[in-house]
Amino acid sequence: MRYLLAILMLTILKHKKIRRLIVKDFDEAFASCDVIASPTAPTAAYKLTDNLDPATMYLGDVYTIAVNLAGLPALSQPVGLTTEGLPIGLQLIGKHWQESQLLTTAHLFQQHTDHHLQHSTIAKETV
Repeated sequence: MRYLLAILMLTILKHKKIRRLIVKDFDEAFASCDVIASPTAPTAAYKLTDNLDPATMYLGDVYTIAVNLAGLPALSQPVGLTTEGLPIGLQLIGKHWQESQLLTTAHLFQQHTDHHLQHSTIAKETV
């Protein structure tokens, strides 16, 4: 039992160290900007008929994992469609406790684009 407890403690300490490094990297990035923009996912949205394996689905979240580990506010908003009509998302990441700045940035982007008014093929299939 002590052996398992020791392994658990070492695992927790390792994860806390990794989390601190991720937070430090974001803090350094935020030293020169207020909001970070990145893709929401490495691909556009999947088709409803796609039969995806768990590894592919996991890789679809690769750009959001570090943000969640750092405990940062983030949102995804539409920025267009692929040639197949599938939605593409932009992830906006804000500083700790700066949700209002993040939402203001998203609102300004939406006021100057019409991407949020476009309907993807996925939306048309479900209506």
